Amino acid sequence: MTDSVFREGGPLNVRKTGEDEYSMSIEVLPDARGHTGRKCPSDGCSPGYFKVKTGTGITQGQTTAYCPYCRASGEPSEFFTEAQVQYVKDVAMREVAQGVSRMFENALGLGPSRRRKVGGGLVSVELSYKPGTLPPVSRPIEEELRRDVVCPNCTLEHAVFGLAVWCADCGADIFMTHVTTECASLSAGLSDVERRRQLLGGRVAARDVENALEDNVSVFEATLGFVMRRSLEGKGRAPDQVNELFDKTVRNAFQSVERASAIYRDHLAINILGSLSKEEQDLLRVTFEKRHPITHNLGLVDRRYLRKVRSGELQGRDVRVTADDVSRAIELTTRVLGNVYKQAFPTPASVQGAP
Repeated sequence: MTDSVFREGGPLNVRKTGEDEYSMSIEVLPDARGHTGRKCPSDGCSPGYFKVKTGTGITQGQTTAYCPYCRASGEPSEFFTEAQVQYVKDVAMREVAQGVSRMFENALGLGPSRRRKVGGGLVSVELSYKPGTLPPVSRPIEEELRRDVVCPNCTLEHAVFGLAVWCADCGADIFMTHVTTECASLSAGLSDVERRRQLLGGRVAARDVENALEDNVSVFEATLGFVMRRSLEGKGRAPDQVNELFDKTVRNAFQSVERASAIYRDHLAINILGSLSKEEQDLLRVTFEKRHPITHNLGLVDRRYLRKVRSGELQGRDVRVTADDVSRAIELTTRVLGNVYKQAFPTPASVQGAP
């Protein structure tokens, strides 16, 4: 057989690059939103998986990509997922199988029917060839990610799990972009409260407001926890020591403005409320305290809440929280977290900087 397994050109743009070497282009198609999965090349990175939107960010001459979670770097081709690599191999093996089948047909001189009659008269032989089943090819199934962000530095659109730090294209520190994007999504939800009140009733609208408050407290808690861990480990504290501090001291303290302030003051010498006036601090504290009866007492005022807030509300009545209250708390939360981050990391890493 003198034929080649591969035919040059075609849908895969096959090209001969050496005596027994070929190259081909196999496209890994994005999902319906234009996002393509990527995986950190570092085995110890968790969660490691993220998505990027093709055509955004660094689109020409990119030589280095980054993991948004741990900032591991490498060539962009090192960030393919296992499923994508397997898909490329499957497509290539299918092309090989088709080429081998074609070579047999040509060697036997078979036509389109894959049959050939040899000889005639009393003695004749009919040759036929039935190719085997081609190797299956399954497109990679990508995970669903709900947190989208656009890098303000290189405009890469990407999606991550939770709160990441680094841009996957330029490697810049964009942690606060993730935080502000998360807070903005809460504010956007609040803007629809009045319409839902008229459409679905007062209780549904009230739950929308209460959920936004709970989510805002969660952003506050998660961000402060993330920043403290990263800061302490950056100062040389062993991960086991940091875990012990969180297990014994922090626990759920970052759900409270007062307790969070005390822990940051004692362990990082950071005043988390330094960017707020006394009136703003009180507003944020009181609004956060309303989360407890909402979460643990069906939204009814209880003694713990009255002891903390010292308001004129009556025990057993619905706690009073409005969309304006929560909207203001979200705005103050964004300012507080931005101030904390600047104090904890005054010189964030650039593309060339260390993580």
